[in-house]
Amino acid sequence: MESPRQPSRRRFIRLLGGAAGAGLVPLNFGCGDTRVVGSRFVPTPDGYLTPNDQFYINYNNGMPRIPVEREWRLHVRGLVDREESLGLDELQAFEHVTAEVTLECVGNSPGGNLISSAAFTGARLRDVMESAGLRDRARGLQFLGLDGYPSYLSSEAAREDEPLLVWGMNGEPLPDVHGAPVRVLFPGRYGMFSIKWLDSITATRTYHTYGAFAELSSFIDGRTDVRSKVFVDDVRTVRLGEEVMLTGLALTPGVGVDAVQVRVNDEWRDAELSFNTVRAPTGPHLWTLWRLPWVPGRVGRHTLAVRAFDRTGRGQTKERGFPYDSSAIHSVGVLVRE
Repeated sequence: MESPRQPSRRRFIRLLGGAAGAGLVPLNFGCGDTRVVGSRFVPTPDGYLTPNDQFYINYNNGMPRIPVEREWRLHVRGLVDREESLGLDELQAFEHVTAEVTLECVGNSPGGNLISSAAFTGARLRDVMESAGLRDRARGLQFLGLDGYPSYLSSEAAREDEPLLVWGMNGEPLPDVHGAPVRVLFPGRYGMFSIKWLDSITATRTYHTYGAFAELSSFIDGRTDVRSKVFVDDVRTVRLGEEVMLTGLALTPGVGVDAVQVRVNDEWRDAELSFNTVRAPTGPHLWTLWRLPWVPGRVGRHTLAVRAFDRTGRGQTKERGFPYDSSAIHSVGVLVRE
């Protein structure tokens, strides 16, 4: 039986196709002039933020012409008391907030490299929308990039503390490829909702354009799930009897990682959390790092797998989830030699 929270791929494609035909979903969804570049950065407790030039890249509509700072304007319109056109200096007059956040592409596969972390600096979306006078009857927000790519969320997103309108990344101006001069940042949601090259925010009467398709609500809301991975570069081939330090990451959407377990063949073992732990938290939307020593005791092929649990007790399963399996358990084969 199909879960209404996680419809099957076939049902999702059918629903999405019907929505596109009705003009309710952008036809460029997941296609167009796409560029995808994974990150090879491996975080450590002493270097846990991804350098800007190693942060993963993904966009669908091609990179637009990047306006110079004096030309760029953010248009805030729709169901607001005062429609505004803010320049970068006017946006930067709002209180500055810096948040360390992990972003993940909705298309990231288990163990994939479309995931990175950075310290983002910007203004709260809430402050900007309050300044414009967001009306109570506004139920939806449309965010539109200069590349023509939209995202839609409930207007409640504009009343939360965490969403930012970002102009800085790791202490530097936001790079062109990551959405300069300003992008949206929604911690705890997939990267497709953090629109790059932001042009406008429109408050609307509807929850969002996709709202008629209730079965897609979990996907459309964009909230990420519990997920984890093993760093595999150093463990594809190992020596019998020699200790190997298994390492990796885990992440939950704003709840925090409580535990990570690693399975070697059929035995699950508790890993040590080495960064952003319950006892020493760094940020609720930042990845946690883990490690586990392992001494191979048998020659041949072994299977390593990892699963994480958040602080509410929710964990990962073997099942391939929806939309793109990023919450499924990551496993990797290892060859043990004499």
